[in-house]
Amino acid sequence: MDDATGGRIGVLVDDAIYTESPRWHDGWLWFSDMGAGEVCRVSLDGRKEVMVSGLFTPSGLGWTQSGDLLIACIHNSTIFRVGADNIPRVFCGPEQHGTLGTNDMATAGDRSYVTCSGREYQKGDSFETLALPVGQILLIDHLTGESRSVAGGMKMPNGVAISPDGRTLVVAELFAMRLLRFDIGADGSLSGQRVIAEFDHIIDGLALDAEGAVWVGATGTNKFKRVDASGKLVEVVDVPGWGCIAPMLGGPDGRSLFMAVSQMDNPDAIFEGRAKARILRTDVAVPAAAQAV
Repeated sequence: MDDATGGRIGVLVDDAIYTESPRWHDGWLWFSDMGAGEVCRVSLDGRKEVMVSGLFTPSGLGWTQSGDLLIACIHNSTIFRVGADNIPRVFCGPEQHGTLGTNDMATAGDRSYVTCSGREYQKGDSFETLALPVGQILLIDHLTGESRSVAGGMKMPNGVAISPDGRTLVVAELFAMRLLRFDIGADGSLSGQRVIAEFDHIIDGLALDAEGAVWVGATGTNKFKRVDASGKLVEVVDVPGWGCIAPMLGGPDGRSLFMAVSQMDNPDAIFEGRAKARILRTDVAVPAAAQAV
C-alpha cells in the first residue's frame, strides 16, 4: 500500500476491533483497543502485548512522572491509574470531575488534560444530538487526584496535545470540524482560544511535529492530513478503504507516522464487536515534536 506522497504504508497491527489514542512511549507504540476493552503496546516488528484488559471503552493514555499509566474510559467517564502490577484502579471518576465521556488525554509533568464529550452516547443518537455544545476539557492533578473543568461549551473535543514548551494546548473539536489552540497558564488554566484550521469533515485524534504542524485524523474519510502552524494543508496520506481515526509520530528518529484506522457501518459496531481496526505505519520527513515535560 502506498500513500499519496509516494511513501510505503505497512500494517503494524491487524487484529483489533477499534484502535484509539496511539502513543509512542519508552520504545513502544501504545494504543487502546476500545472494542476489546484492552490497552496494548506493539514493537516496531509487530510484536503485540496486552498490558491491561477488562476495561470498558478505554481511550486516552498518559503516564505520570513515577511511570504509572493513566487510562481514560469513555462510557463510565472514569480515569484509571495502573501501577507496576498492571491492575487498573479508579483514579478520578464522575463523582470527582462532574462530567461525562472522558476520552482523549495529553500529559505533561504532574498534569493531564482530558477531553470529554459531556454526555453519554446512546444508540441511535442523531448528528444534532452528538454535536450539542456540552463538551469540556478537564485538568487533572496526578499528585492529588483533584480535577476541574478548564474549558466548556464545546462540540465534542477529542484529540489533544501539549506543545513542547508546555504553553499551548491543541484540541480537535470534532463536530465543529476545527482545530483549536489554547494558552496554558501557570496554574494549568486555559485561555485565549483561537482557531488554527477549519475542515469540511469531522476530525478526531492529532499529533504535533517539530515544525509546529499538526497531523489529524480526518474521520469518515480515507486521509490523514497535516496542517502547518498557520492552518494551511501541506501534506496528505491516503489510506484507501479505511476511516482515519488517530495519528501519532514516533519511532527511534520520530519520523514514523502511526495511524489508527477502522472499518465499521456505525458507532454501535465498536461496542458490539463488529468493527475492524488496524494500526498502520509510514515514514514522514518531519519528526515528532519534543515531549512536553
